Amino acid sequence: MSFQDLLKFATQEAVKQIDKPKTQRKAERVQKKEMKEPLSHWAFGVMPLAVSMLKRRMKERRR
Repeated sequence: MSFQDLLKFATQEAVKQIDKPKTQRKAERVQKKEMKEPLSHWAFGVMPLAVSMLKRRMKERRR
């Protein structure tokens, strides 16, 4: 892929995004944010979940 092809593609994508109504762009952004995993899962995998479940279990046992 040459630089010109890359530049043409980037320009086309930018124009597509600009041509969309602002409300549609905002709705897509919100939807993308909702689908995103929390940072703790994204960065560290399942370990934070396991630790939080362990904490909860230990807290319940104390009662």
